[in-house]
Amino acid sequence: MNFKYLSLIALAAFASVQATAQELTKKIPSQADFVVAINNKAIVEHSSIELLNETLTKLGAFDKTRNNLDFSIKSLEELDVNLDKQAFVYRTNTDSLYYIGVLIPLKANHKVKERMFSQFDVLPIYSGYERRVSKDGKTQVAWNQETLFVLTGDLHRNYFQMKEVADRYGLDLGVYGGGSDSWLYDETLSAADTAVAVEAIATEEVLPDTVNILEEISEATAEAEIAYADTAALISIDWDDDADTVETDSYDLESDSLYLLSQIREAKNDSLKNKLFGTWLTNDFNDYLDPKNNLGQHKAVKIADQKHLLRVWIPNLDKLYQDALPYDVLKMAYGVDLKNFKYGYEDATFDLIQDQHTLKLTGTVGVDAEMAKIFKTLYNNTINKKFSQYIPENHLAYASMNISTEGYLKQLPALISRWYAPLAGEYADVVTIAATALEIGLDEKSIGKVMKGDHVFFLNDLQKVTKDYVSYEYDDDYNYKEITKTKDEYVPNFLWMFTSQDQRLYKKILEFAVKKQEVSLENGIYKISEQKKLEPIYILFKHDIVFVGSDLEQLTSIEQNRFKASRNMKVKKDMSTNPFNMVVHTNAIPEVVSKLEIPVTAPLQQTLKDLSAYGDVQIKSTHLHKNRFSGEFSVELPKEDKNALQYILKHILKNLDHPIKN
Repeated sequence: MNFKYLSLIALAAFASVQATAQELTKKIPSQADFVVAINNKAIVEHSSIELLNETLTKLGAFDKTRNNLDFSIKSLEELDVNLDKQAFVYRTNTDSLYYIGVLIPLKANHKVKERMFSQFDVLPIYSGYERRVSKDGKTQVAWNQETLFVLTGDLHRNYFQMKEVADRYGLDLGVYGGGSDSWLYDETLSAADTAVAVEAIATEEVLPDTVNILEEISEATAEAEIAYADTAALISIDWDDDADTVETDSYDLESDSLYLLSQIREAKNDSLKNKLFGTWLTNDFNDYLDPKNNLGQHKAVKIADQKHLLRVWIPNLDKLYQDALPYDVLKMAYGVDLKNFKYGYEDATFDLIQDQHTLKLTGTVGVDAEMAKIFKTLYNNTINKKFSQYIPENHLAYASMNISTEGYLKQLPALISRWYAPLAGEYADVVTIAATALEIGLDEKSIGKVMKGDHVFFLNDLQKVTKDYVSYEYDDDYNYKEITKTKDEYVPNFLWMFTSQDQRLYKKILEFAVKKQEVSLENGIYKISEQKKLEPIYILFKHDIVFVGSDLEQLTSIEQNRFKASRNMKVKKDMSTNPFNMVVHTNAIPEVVSKLEIPVTAPLQQTLKDLSAYGDVQIKSTHLHKNRFSGEFSVELPKEDKNALQYILKHILKNLDHPIKN
C-alpha cells in the first residue's frame, strides 16, 4: 500500500462533514467489510475551526501535506472540501488483496485539478471523472464537481506464498517455496536473469531503490553462480544422522553472494506482484467508482445525531475476525481448521460520542439465533434487591455482574461445542462428548442455589493499619541486632457480596477451618487470619447474602443492622439494570496514589494532578435486546471548557507549548 499520500487523505477526510451523506454512501460497495464515517461538522461545531486549525498547525499536519500538494495551506478552510458532508473510509477484502477506499465531498468550483496530484500520471476521463494514477500504480484517484475518490490497497503476502498461486503468476518462491519439505534451488537464475530483472524494474519504475542494488548484484553474478553450484553440491550430500558434525570446510558458500541472489529473486517477485496489483486495480477501479451494489440505503453507515463524532460499521464481525487469522499457519502448526469456525457474531456498530463534558465509546453487536438463545438464558437473572441496602457511602470504585449460574451451566455444553470444540482439531468430537457428559452430570439448579450469579464489589476508602517491620541497630563495632518497629500504612479495603440461597457448603468449609485454627469465629463473623502481606479477611452470612470484606467494622455494622447505606440512585440503577458494570471515581486517584506512596515519574505527575478534576470512568453492558448486545465506555472530563472536545484540544495545545521532559 502506498503510504505517501495518507497524511493528505486523512486531513482531507477530517475536513469533510455531515449533511447529505446519501450520494456518498451510494459509492460504498456492498461487499465492504468495514466502513468508517467521520462527522466533522459535529467536530467543528463542538470545538471551533480556530481551535482545530491551531492544533493541526502545532501538530505539523499542514506541513506534512506540502510535499503532496501544489500549494501551501494554513487552515482547513483552504482545502477544497465541502464542510457540509460526511467523509467515508472503507475496506474490501479478498483472499488475494484488499482495497482501501476514501470518499471526500468537494466544494463547488474546487481546484483539485490545479492543486493536487501533479505527481500522478494522467488517465483518460471516465464518466465525467478526472482520473490520475500514482507512479507505482498502487493508488488511483478520480474526481468530479462533487466528490474526490481515492482507491489504494495491497496484496496479501500469504496468498502468494502458496505454490499453486506462485506458479500461476510466475513467482519464484526460492529455497523454501510452497511449503514443500524439499529444498529446491532454481539453477536457471543467471546473469541474463539478473539483467532482465534490472531492466524490467527500471522500465516499470517499480522498486527504484532496488535498481541500484540489482545493478551491483549483476556484477557479482558469476561468483554467485559458483556459490549456487557449491551449495547444490552441499545439499546433495547424504547426511549421516548419527554424526555430531559434518565437515564443510571444503565448501566456500559465499554467503554474501547467496544473499544478493535472494535479493534478485525478491526484486523479480516484487516487480511481478506490483504489476499484478496495478493491473487488478485498473480493472476494478471503475466498478468501485460507481458500484451497482452499494450501501446507499443502509442506515447503519450514516451518522444522523450531531453528538456522534465518528462511526465504525462492520457488516460481519465473524468474517472480519476470520480474515485476520492466519488459517494456513494454524492448520499446519496445530492441525486446527478454522475456516468454518463462527462465534455467532453478526454486524457491529461502534460510535464515538460527545455528550457535553463526557466522551463515550458505544458499541452494539448482533448475534445469530443460536447464540441469542444461549445468552438470553445467561441473562435471565434478577439481582438481589437487598444489595442496595449495603452500598457504602464512600468508595473509590465499584463493579457488579449479574449472570445466571444455573443458566450458564445449562448452556455450557452448547458454548463448548460452538466455541471450543473447533479449536481441538481432531479431538473436536471428544470435546463435544465431554460437554454432553457434563450436561448430564451437573445439577445446575442446585449449584445455582449455592451461588446465584449476582455479584457486587466495592473498593472502599483506604484504611490506616499498623504494620510491624524489622530494622537493625548497630553498635560502635558494627555489631547489629534486630529491632521490631511499627509504622502506619494505608491499605485499600473492600466489600464483596453475592446471593447464596444454600450456604451449607461455605459454612462447612469455614467450620472445618475453625477446627484447624486457621479461621476464627466471633459474633457471627468468620475471620481468615492475616497471612504474609495480606490483611485479614472477614466473612458474614446474613439472610441470603454472603458478605466478604477486609473491614471488620463495616461487616459488624451490617451484622448489627446499623450500616449507613449510600442514597446514590445512579449506583442502584447501574446495579439493577446492567448485567455488567464497573465505575472508577477518577478524581480520587491522586490521593490514593499519595497515601499508598506509589512512586510517580515526572512526566506523569501533571497527568496525575489533572485526574483530580475528572469525573467517573465507566464500563457497562446492557441486556440482550432483539438479538443485540450493547455496551459503553465513558469518561467524564473536567468542566473547565465548553465541552469535552474543547478540553482535549486545549490540553493537547498545552502539552505542545510546554512539553513534559523526562
